[in-house]
Amino acid sequence: MTSLPLRRVVSPAVLAMSLLVGRVVSPVGLAMSLLVRRVVSLVGLVAVVLAGWASPASAHAGGLVATDARSRVVSVTPSVPGMSVATIEDGAKLRLVNGTASVVAIPPGGGPAAPATVAAGHTAMWADSRTSPVGKRIGAGAVRPWTLVLEVAGAAVTVTGVLEGASPPAFVVWWGATLALVVAIPVVCRRSGRSGGSGRSRRGEVVLAGAGLVAMAASIAHVTGSTMEVVSAPALGTFVSAAGVNLLAWPLILGGAVAAYRGRPAGLLAVCAGAALTAVSVLPDVTSFHRAVLPFAGPDAIERVLVVLALGAGVGTAVAGGAVLRGLAAQEARAGEPA
Repeated sequence: MTSLPLRRVVSPAVLAMSLLVGRVVSPVGLAMSLLVRRVVSLVGLVAVVLAGWASPASAHAGGLVATDARSRVVSVTPSVPGMSVATIEDGAKLRLVNGTASVVAIPPGGGPAAPATVAAGHTAMWADSRTSPVGKRIGAGAVRPWTLVLEVAGAAVTVTGVLEGASPPAFVVWWGATLALVVAIPVVCRRSGRSGGSGRSRRGEVVLAGAGLVAMAASIAHVTGSTMEVVSAPALGTFVSAAGVNLLAWPLILGGAVAAYRGRPAGLLAVCAGAALTAVSVLPDVTSFHRAVLPFAGPDAIERVLVVLALGAGVGTAVAGGAVLRGLAAQEARAGEPA
């Protein structure tokens, strides 16, 4: 009963579109085009809101960044029973545990995050510019000492440490792997989508949804590993901050893949949109291709592989999605034409 009003509404638009493109456009194809535009507009609006809410600086959890060196404490002289000083998060921050009965005074000059004192029975964690490798260029194999003089119960306590330069990765390999993935996914989707006969092949759609799920899984693992590296902030808040726009992208990809499996073309659009957002969110982390020390709870090579998969599969899925969606629209147009 609703088909007649729908035709009355769509027919003038079909005629106008046909005049513009120079060919007959079916009502089904036009309806699909309108649906695509509405979904894209909605996704874009939500992405802008989330992007403004989640700071780009949170690309790595806890605000940590990739560096060229690691920092570690070598000695505390004289040793103070109950007090310990160590570097955490690959040397990005210091952790001082004051188990003594006295206040520990910290000299100024370590940056705005450095505390002036640490009360008895308390623990402090902060980023100190004197001991952190952030912003320092240290060659592979180079060792740069640092010293921090504390005051405990009126006595000077010297904390000495070193910054040790690490060897950077072969960035060409990681960029090459990323670009290869970007190119391979559209090619495989196009070839898989070809049908040997007059029937429709869904293999291209399956490959596209699978590539989007790979990007999602890599992104989740990347954010989780980055969160686990942070010990100076609550895990839940750190994860949410690091995830950022992925809080929209991951449900889009997963829900879109399920919808695509059920034969709904709009599901592929959701997969492509989510994969594109995932690629954008991980883009700042390409520094892992160039820096030696990464803020990740695991081998640095694993983190680089995850960035390759999230970025390469994300971009590749978004690029391949355009061709797949155009093919679906053409199929729907042919199906809507009278025999």
